[in-house]
This record gives sequence, C-alpha cells and structure tokens, in this order.
Amino acid sequence: MQLKPILSLLSALAIFTVPAMGEEAADKEAEPLWEVALASYLRSGPAYPASDETQTDFIPLPFPIYRGKFLRVGDSNEKPITARMFRRDRIKLDLDFGLNLPVDSDDIDAREGMDDLDLLFEIGPELELQFVENLPGEFYLGLQLRGAWSFDSVNPEWRGTVYSAEFKHEYPQRDAKTKLVTRLTPEYANTPYMRYFYGVAEEFATPDRPAYDASGGYLGTRLNFSFRHQFSKQFEMRTGMRLGFYNGAENEDSPLFTTKSTEEFYFAFLWKFWESKRRAEVK
Repeated sequence: MQLKPILSLLSALAIFTVPAMGEEAADKEAEPLWEVALASYLRSGPAYPASDETQTDFIPLPFPIYRGKFLRVGDSNEKPITARMFRRDRIKLDLDFGLNLPVDSDDIDAREGMDDLDLLFEIGPELELQFVENLPGEFYLGLQLRGAWSFDSVNPEWRGTVYSAEFKHEYPQRDAKTKLVTRLTPEYANTPYMRYFYGVAEEFATPDRPAYDASGGYLGTRLNFSFRHQFSKQFEMRTGMRLGFYNGAENEDSPLFTTKSTEEFYFAFLWKFWESKRRAEVK
C-alpha cells in the first residue's frame, strides 16, 4: 500500500475530527433496552468497491433497536448489528457484522451479461483498543476479521474473508444530542473475496472485458464521516459520507476495476414511536 495517500488521509482525519478545546462530553445516560422506529434509509454510491457506476437504494421499513448486554441492533450508523463478547477498561472484543446490498449486473455496463452480485453478509471478530482519555474526543484502533457469504434467495455461498485495521474518532457534542464519528479503514481480502467482485470467468469474457483471475491482497481504504443528531426523544437523523481510495489495489488490472476513487452518501430518518420501560446498561 502506498504511504503518501495514507498520510494525506491522516491529515484530513485530523482536520475533520479535532473539536474546539475545552468542550467535554455530557454524562452518559441509560437508554431504552428496546425501541421500535419507522425508518427511511437512502444510500447513493458505487455499485461495488472501485466501480465508477453508482447505485441508489431506498429502503423504508419498521426498524427495531435493541441495546442488550451482548447484542446491539440499530444502535450505530454504520454497524447495524454488533455482539459484545468481552470488555475490560480500554479493551473490548465484539462480533462485527457487515452488509453489502445486491447489484443487478444488467444495470452496470462493466458487468453486463454476468451473474448478479447477491446480498453479501459478513461476520467476524473485532478487537478494539481505546487510546488515552485526555485527548479531545475518544480515539480507537479496531482490528477486524470477517467471513463473507452471499445469499441468492436463502442459499448461502462462501465468498472468502476480509480483514482491516480501523482508526476511529468519536466526538459527542456538549448537549449529547449530536455525535460525529470519523473512521479510516484500510482493507485487505483473500482470493475468493476478490474474485467475487473482480474475477471474470472465460464464459463472461468479451472483446472489451477479457477474462481475469483476481487475487488476494490490498482491497482499498475507506474514509468515513458520519453524523447523528437527535432532534427529540422520538425523532433522529443519521447521515454520512464515505470516500473510497483504491490506488495501489491488488486488482487494478481487472476490467471490473473501473475507478481509483469513489464517493458514497447515505441518509436515515428514524421516528421512534415506542420504547421499553426497561433501560439498557450504560456503555
């Protein structure tokens, strides 16, 4: 992986995440164990990593929020499901989940005539370490390893593994109703995972799309800014921007690798119409 782009990203990370001096996060209060919300989720971004073609997904749905001792659902902008396995001071081990929405290949010029990309579900452990507490906001380093399965209807198919080191900064505003989160995540993946996105079998080869056997290695780096604001106890907005940087990626020569940078935006609005009287444990 090239060093210069990563140093530039770290500089951007510092600019966007350093808050005004003297501000302190409000004391954390216990939230409801269960909540049910009506949610609208809008996402516009690349069809898959390093694709220059965009896809827009809009999902309105009832949305459950659960803040259990071990399992958390809907409590985070980017990680809708997490499972807490071990916590001690500044060290925690969670079960991390990821989700990539399906792609219709007929809508993507580079993949026309190829099999669709099915819903991709990822799961695996995340070890998170917190840095010293006297810095503005909270800084974390997360080490993640996830296995991936695609789902065509209800039949899962193994798609390989992806692993990353994630640098995260969280900054809650003084009123505790607004939180800014920045993540810098270099990612690596093994050969089966890379083949799922970048491999071209002989049967799908064309004069403009030669056969290509993808290999494991550096996938790319994501820089994510997310914003969460609670207007009231019932109404909440979550929004964010994710930048993808793929210069120096292992499969740059694939005909399905069509850009070295991507932009993604997502918005979610939640109206919470019910909550349990029982409260969750404070994080």
